[in-house]
Amino acid sequence: MKILIALLITFATSISQAKVEYDITDPNIAATMGELTLSADTVEMFWHSYNHPSRPITPPQAMQRIIDDALLASHARQSLDKDVLNSENEVGFANDVMLEDRATALIRKTYEKDLVTKIKALPNGLESLFTFNEDVTEKKLAELMTLKAALMIKANPKQEAAAKKTVIAQVDFSPAQLTSNTNQITLWDIYRRQNVQGRLAIHKADIDFLKGQLKQRIGSLVVLAWAEENLKPHDYRAIKQVLLNEQQKTRLLENMGLHADVHDDNPALRERAKNISEEKIKQFYNENKDEFEVVERVKARHIRVASQELADQVVAEIKAGLDFSSAIKKYSIAADKNDSIPGSLGWLNRSDKKRSWLHAIAFVQQAGKVSAPFRSPQNQGEIVYEIIFADERIDGHLPYTDPTVRYEASRDIALKELRDEFTALQSKLRNNADIHLNKAALK
Repeated sequence: MKILIALLITFATSISQAKVEYDITDPNIAATMGELTLSADTVEMFWHSYNHPSRPITPPQAMQRIIDDALLASHARQSLDKDVLNSENEVGFANDVMLEDRATALIRKTYEKDLVTKIKALPNGLESLFTFNEDVTEKKLAELMTLKAALMIKANPKQEAAAKKTVIAQVDFSPAQLTSNTNQITLWDIYRRQNVQGRLAIHKADIDFLKGQLKQRIGSLVVLAWAEENLKPHDYRAIKQVLLNEQQKTRLLENMGLHADVHDDNPALRERAKNISEEKIKQFYNENKDEFEVVERVKARHIRVASQELADQVVAEIKAGLDFSSAIKKYSIAADKNDSIPGSLGWLNRSDKKRSWLHAIAFVQQAGKVSAPFRSPQNQGEIVYEIIFADERIDGHLPYTDPTVRYEASRDIALKELRDEFTALQSKLRNNADIHLNKAALK
């Protein structure tokens, strides 16, 4: 109750712009908002799941996250097409599978002692609850699920239909004194709960993997059946709804261009960046010129030796006080050791059309410091080791017209615009939220 009191006081203060009614009298309910009903136990459960040593979060912040996710999910349901809202990753898990797995993990972690006690009371553990169909052998699995094309990672329609008809286990929850709607499990039940690696294992007729996944599935069903019978109905519904809200919020953010890995395609961001005006790009460039700093010219010298061991020795001697010019004369095997300026590479320019691998190395060196030894590329004759010393380095900036400038600037501007739009949307949703709290909990 102490957590609930602190939570509601802090949360009520943080949402002062929203419409808040203190009209809940049910002692089991802490707060409601639309279809979402929250108890203190539910909020605490999610607080523990959100909280992490590297990203600590308080109970009020957990409450705010739950409410924000609910608001954004509701907006997503109203604004996105069903195909977009329910889109799935071809190589990942189905949406309903992810939701069920997350609910199972959350309940299992919170009520671990009760669940362990329930399973330990069974005469043969989880195996007491199901009977594997011994007709499903490795040979039978291969006949049903072997892929015809090497690059395929998905069952074809014929295989899907066969998998749905193939019962791999009969289920009886009565020994655990639990009730479940599931009395048999098909091959498809297991297959559709796999990511790409799991599906491939089944396609390769790995019968041991299939049996392991079956046992895991039975364990999940036990957790969900126990929760449905032992948790308060509104808590069980809330767990599923909070997780669904988070999933649908993610779809909204993806659609807005704000929830994509750096390697993922991001159509919303790409389209916005394409339409950024020249004026905005130029203004961004002038205000953030340091982000486009480049090395324009480097004046460098080098030492060439035949082995890594000698190269390491030379670098150590230079760091201990040996002059670089003396080191060139003493150790270098390059012909330019006898030039008027021994070992000189001259001025190397960023605009040079013909660049050697030494050119590239010189441009990443700090002026006045000896480099580590670099091994020459294998496709450029005899292997040697080079040591670089940059005598001078002149820095500059990429011009405004450079494609790199335009690409980076337009994406940064677009991302900021998208984030600003999201912030405005979130503020609007919060301001219009209709939240009901249990006033008795504040006493």
